[in-house]
Amino acid sequence: MPMDAAAVAVPAGWAAGTLLLACAILAWAASRAPWRRFASSEAVHVWYGSIFALVLLWSVRAVVADVVVIHLLGTAGFALASGGPLALIGGACVVVIVALVQGTPLANVPLVFLLSVALPVAVALAFLRATQRRLPPNFFVYVFGGAFLGPALAYGAAGLAGAAALVLTDGAAAHVVLGDYVPFLLNLAFAEATLTGMVLTLLVVYRPAWVTTFDDGRYLDRR
Repeated sequence: MPMDAAAVAVPAGWAAGTLLLACAILAWAASRAPWRRFASSEAVHVWYGSIFALVLLWSVRAVVADVVVIHLLGTAGFALASGGPLALIGGACVVVIVALVQGTPLANVPLVFLLSVALPVAVALAFLRATQRRLPPNFFVYVFGGAFLGPALAYGAAGLAGAAALVLTDGAAAHVVLGDYVPFLLNLAFAEATLTGMVLTLLVVYRPAWVTTFDDGRYLDRR
């Protein structure tokens, strides 16, 4: 979460616009999610477990300059494991649960969803598709490209977007946000990439069926 949503007063126009955009994204995700196949597989239990894990991950936070909250996201890894539509819906559940626990104003929830879920999910999956088109189908390409570098870029994009939103919605001084928050992005992006890469590497080795974006035939076929 790039900012403390509970401490920021989101303007009414922003609240309405982000709500419409978030609803449109979730409607698309609900229409594209493989509900029938998903409900009859063990992946549904992995999905619930991922939601619980992300709620715990988002609870480990640090506050910088009173309004900037930094923590790992995990949503890029969620997207790589469950696919875009299910990650968006599951991420929305995480945002709502954390908002209820922490007392975040409901008007701020759509903005948090867009910054912390929708954007990193889109960046991670777009980068994965780029590696699939341009790089050879190799196991290490998936691990170091899709599962490590992709989440790092996704976290960086979410962080920069959050910094911009903090300046535009809350009137924070740009030089303060850039000076106090953005320098943390590099370290946090590396931590996000390390955590996601480690978890996904273990999964594709021991439980490849749990990772939707990993194709045994593509990455492990030696013929």
